[in-house]
Amino acid sequence: MARRGGEKRASDGGRRARFQPAERVPVSRLVFDQIIAEIREGRLRPGDRLPSEHELVAMFEVGRSSVREALRGLVTLGLIETRPGRGAVVALQADSPLAALRRDVDLEQLSRRALLDLLEVRDALESRAAALAAERATAEDIERLRRCHGAVERDVAAGRSYFRTNTDFHRAVASAARNPVLADSIRLLIGQVRAYRERLMRELPAMPEQDVREHGALVDAIAAHDAERARRAMSRHIRSFAALLTGHGGRDAA
Repeated sequence: MARRGGEKRASDGGRRARFQPAERVPVSRLVFDQIIAEIREGRLRPGDRLPSEHELVAMFEVGRSSVREALRGLVTLGLIETRPGRGAVVALQADSPLAALRRDVDLEQLSRRALLDLLEVRDALESRAAALAAERATAEDIERLRRCHGAVERDVAAGRSYFRTNTDFHRAVASAARNPVLADSIRLLIGQVRAYRERLMRELPAMPEQDVREHGALVDAIAAHDAERARRAMSRHIRSFAALLTGHGGRDAA
C-alpha cells in the first residue's frame, strides 16, 4: 500500500482540489474497522456472537495474527468480550460513549467526551509502556526513537502535518517496552484521536512545538533508563493533549 505523504493539490482554472495520499494501514486495522462497521450499522448487535477466529480468518482472507490483533483491540475498547463456550460476543452498551459507533459516524468522529475517555486509557497504557521502555530499551530501540523524534521535528519545521510521524514515534515507544500485548493495544488506540489532533495541529500554533519538546523529554528519559521520569514524561504528554481538547469545547461537547 502507498505511504502517506504531504498534501497534494491539483488545479483546474481557479479551482483547487486537495488530495491526501493513501495511507499504509495494517491488515489488522482493516479487520478492526470492518467489525466496527458491522456493529455501527446494526448487523451485529449487543449479545451477538462473532464468527469464530478460524471463520474470520477465512472470511477476511488474512492471517490468524491479524484477526487476533483486531479482536484484542475490540476487547480493549470494550466493544466485544469473550464468554466461555460462546467465543467473542458484542458487548456494546447503549449508555456507553462508544454507542456512537452504532450511528453513521466514523470511529475518529466520536464525541469529545469519548475521546477523552480513550485518552485516559492511553495515559494508563502508554505511561506504563514508557516506563518499561526505559527499563528494557536496547541501543537500537533508542536509535529508532531518536529517528522518529527527528522525523516529527522535520515535519513541524516544514509546517507539514505530522500525524503519521507522531504515530510512528508512539509506536516506537510501545515497541521498546518489549510487551507484544501492550504494544498491540496501544497501536490500535493511537489512531482514534486523529480528526481532533489534526484540527488542533492547524488551529493551535503552539501545539507542534509543544509536542516536539515533550517527545524530546521522553526520549531523554528512556535513553537515561529512568523509568519514573519516562512514565511522568509520557503521562504529561498525553494529558497536555487532553487539556487542549477540553479547552476546545469542554468534556461534554460533541
